[in-house]
Amino acid sequence: MVKIQYILLFLFAVLYRTSIAQVRSLNLLADTTVVCAGDSALIKFTEDQVNKTATYTWQTPKSIIVHSKQIYIKHKGIHIVKINDGKKQYLDTTYLKLNEKPRLKMRDTVLCGGPLIIAVKNKAYKYAWNTGETGDQIKIEKPGTYWIKANNRGCYHTDTFKVVLANAAVPNFPKEIMVCENEPGKVLSVKAPADVKLFWNTGANTSAINATKEGVYWVKSTSKNCGIKTDSVTIKYKNCDCDIFIPNSFTPNDDDRNDLFSPVFQCEYNYFLLTVMDRWGNTVYTSNNINGKWDGKFKGNPCPDDVYVYRLDAIQKGNDKKITRNGHISLFR
Repeated sequence: MVKIQYILLFLFAVLYRTSIAQVRSLNLLADTTVVCAGDSALIKFTEDQVNKTATYTWQTPKSIIVHSKQIYIKHKGIHIVKINDGKKQYLDTTYLKLNEKPRLKMRDTVLCGGPLIIAVKNKAYKYAWNTGETGDQIKIEKPGTYWIKANNRGCYHTDTFKVVLANAAVPNFPKEIMVCENEPGKVLSVKAPADVKLFWNTGANTSAINATKEGVYWVKSTSKNCGIKTDSVTIKYKNCDCDIFIPNSFTPNDDDRNDLFSPVFQCEYNYFLLTVMDRWGNTVYTSNNINGKWDGKFKGNPCPDDVYVYRLDAIQKGNDKKITRNGHISLFR
């Protein structure tokens, strides 16, 4: 900027037919002045900087201004001021640089039952949302008024937008549903406002259907504001009346034939407990391992031939059905 100022001194001397010696350079203005596009910066000198009787001539990229102690500048480029205090002429310059204000236009939108992601395209700006987040996108889960402030090197722009809750049906089925074979068909339902249309792959357009057989069921909801939403679920049937086979005797004599006592299951269980007691109510075996087997011993010692009492408690997986079995088991060696 210093070199430019010397060049301007020379041009100024030529233009006004004076010598460079009669023109002095001031260094009161910043080499570069930065403002946001559309704004302006005030340039002025105080009396302790320049004689109050001095006259001013300003040269801007757009015009020449005389007899003004201060001006507002807003056009990009070099701004020159000539100051004449009656004895000497002074020259000072500043270059006005314009930073673009962020361009941001947020639109009101609707929330269709699920989370909504609001994102801005220009990733060069810095952002601040009224939610406290500072990234280029936010996740909105409830209606309300939101605002965002964009910052481009000190130039700011703030915009607000509204998020309203729209009438929508957003199915949210699990991936798979197990249904007992001896129970009625599973009811699949969707809560939908009156202006939302539903269509199932069964051909129904009601809010609920009865899944009477195994397979994949899907439903499509259509609304004016939220468009089309689709969800599906796989229905599988199983035997919920699972038989449990419990032997009534075993022979723990190490001949590899019927040496162990254990129930035989046809279903899976979330909880299992088997307890075996002698005729006096003493517990000789207990296990919560569904694959556990009693070898006819208590604390490593063989139990005598006798009739023992067992109790089995279990909770079936999938439907939380509680099962209790009591009975007798005969031990023969």
